[in-house]
Amino acid sequence: MSSDNEIMVEPTILTREYNAPQQLVFEAWTQAEHLKNWQFPFKGFKCEFATADIKPGGSTLHKMIAPNGFEMWLMTKYDEINPYDSLVFRQYTSNEAGDILPNPQIPNWPKELRTTINLEAIGEGKTRLQLIWQPINPTQEEAEAFEASRPEHDKGWGGGLDQLIGYLPSM
Repeated sequence: MSSDNEIMVEPTILTREYNAPQQLVFEAWTQAEHLKNWQFPFKGFKCEFATADIKPGGSTLHKMIAPNGFEMWLMTKYDEINPYDSLVFRQYTSNEAGDILPNPQIPNWPKELRTTINLEAIGEGKTRLQLIWQPINPTQEEAEAFEASRPEHDKGWGGGLDQLIGYLPSM
């Protein structure tokens, strides 16, 4: 049920195709020992998990460490995990204790973002991934910040999706 004053933001939708079976791509998204190897925007970053309980109702707490030493903590809460087809999670900027905080780099960044990952087998041993990313109940300022950053979305999430291409053969 939506009210008349609810702010709607078009989602960012990114698509990639992987030369890997759907189950393997799904495992790369649902196991911290795999996520830490690719879930960052660029080579040179590191990803470390403090906690990982990847199941419906579970959560993870991890930090990304930039090559210059800057650390960014993220809390992820899992809503749905449908092997091997999809997962839905909400992500928040946080601190090392898991407290949800404003994004230190982007003023008015949405406090809560939903990511939906859809996986589809296409041909022999190939998988199409669709990532849908959208703020949840944003303020007008948050909607504007998300919209203003849209040209960068394929560098952040897109960079991670590209890191996954290089990581999958090692699984």
